[in-house]
Amino acid sequence: MDFDVVVVGGGPVGCFTATGIAKNGFKVLAVEEHKSIGEPVQCSGLISPRTLTLVNAPGSLVLREFSNARIMSSMGSELLINGDRIHAYAIDRSGFDRYLANQAREAGVEILTGARATLIKRNSHGFSINIALEGREITACCRLLIGADGVNSRTARWLGLPRAGGRVNMYAGELLLNRVNLDEIQVLLGQDFAPGWFGWVIPLTGRLARVGVGSIFNNTSPRYCFKRMIDSYPSIFHGCKEIRYTGGLVPFGPMKKIYASHAMLVGDAASQVKPMSGGGLYTGLRGAQICSGVANKALSRDFLFEKYLAEYQYLWDGEFSAEFESGVRHREIYSTFSDIDLHKLLRSLDRPYWRRLIARHGDIDYPSWLGRRLFTAGPWLQKFARAAIDLYEYGEKMKSRVEA
Repeated sequence: MDFDVVVVGGGPVGCFTATGIAKNGFKVLAVEEHKSIGEPVQCSGLISPRTLTLVNAPGSLVLREFSNARIMSSMGSELLINGDRIHAYAIDRSGFDRYLANQAREAGVEILTGARATLIKRNSHGFSINIALEGREITACCRLLIGADGVNSRTARWLGLPRAGGRVNMYAGELLLNRVNLDEIQVLLGQDFAPGWFGWVIPLTGRLARVGVGSIFNNTSPRYCFKRMIDSYPSIFHGCKEIRYTGGLVPFGPMKKIYASHAMLVGDAASQVKPMSGGGLYTGLRGAQICSGVANKALSRDFLFEKYLAEYQYLWDGEFSAEFESGVRHREIYSTFSDIDLHKLLRSLDRPYWRRLIARHGDIDYPSWLGRRLFTAGPWLQKFARAAIDLYEYGEKMKSRVEA
C-alpha cells in the first residue's frame, strides 16, 4: 500500500487535513482506531459560527444557538452577559465528524476504521507504517506522515517530538436537569471542584444538557471534581439524571516543534488547543488548513525535509503564538485566584459598562481580544499585577535552586 500521505487519526482535524491534500490529486490514507467515525463523543460540541463557515458545514448540524452566558461562582455571585449576536453554536458533534469524513472520502481519501498504527519506521522515501486491522497486520508506505492522533499522540512519540507542557483532566456527560435555561450557557467557577479550570452547562433540548468540568491538576480525580461541582450547585443539579459520560485529557500550552523530516503534527497532537478554554475544533481545523497547504507545496516539489516543512511551524506561530501565549499567562494567573477572588471579580464586573464590553468583545476563539480590555478593571488589574510579580519571583527562586 503506497501513498503520498498517511494521516494517523480520522477525527475532524485529521479528515480535514486529508481532504485538503487529496483535493490536489495526492493519494491519501487516513487511519482511525475507532470503528465508527464520531464515536465516542469526547467534546462539548460548542463552537463559534466561524468554525462552521471554515469547513462549509450545513446549518442542520446546529442544535442550539447562544447569545447569552451566565458566569457563576461557588460563593453565589453571578455575571449575566446578554449579547446582541450569536456567539456560539451547540452542534451535533458526531454528525459533524461524519460530515468531514464524508467530505474526505469524496475528495478521494481512503479511510480505514477500526485500524491502529502499531509501528512507524523511517525508510529512504519517508515512512512505513504497520497497521493492525481486523486481526491482521498490513503495511502502508508514504512520503509524508501526518499525526492527528490526539493528546496521547503515538506519532509524536515515534518522531521524538516533545509534548505540550501540561494537560487538563476533563470529565463530561449528558444530564437530564429539572431546570434548564435554554437561552444561555452557564460557566461555573470554583477552585474546589475545578482547580485552575471551570465547569460548564450547555443546554440542548428540553431537559437535556451537556455538562462537564476540568482540572489542571492531574492528581485530582476528574470524576470527583464532577461530583463536587454537582454538590456545589444544587439549584442547577438537584435531582439530575446522568445519561452518559466521557472523560479524557486535553493538552495545555503550545508545542515548540510540530514537524520533522517527512512528518507534521496537527490538532491535539500538536497542542493546537486554546489555553483558556481547552477548545480545539476551530484552532485544530485552522491548523489543518495550514498543514495541508504546506504539505501540498512540499509534495509537489518533493521537498519534504525538515527545513522545508518548518514553514508549517512558522505560519502556525505567526497566526496563533501571541494568542496562545496570552492564554497561557491568563491561565497561570487565574490558577492563583481563590474562590473569594473569583467572587469579588464577578461582583466588580457586574456593572452595565463591563457587561456591554464583554458582550461586544468576547470571542470564544480569540479570548485575548477581551482579556486585554479587562486589565483596566480595577480588581483584575491589581490581581494580575500581584500574581505576575509572584510568578516572576517564583521563577527566579526555581532558577536559583537549579543553578545551586
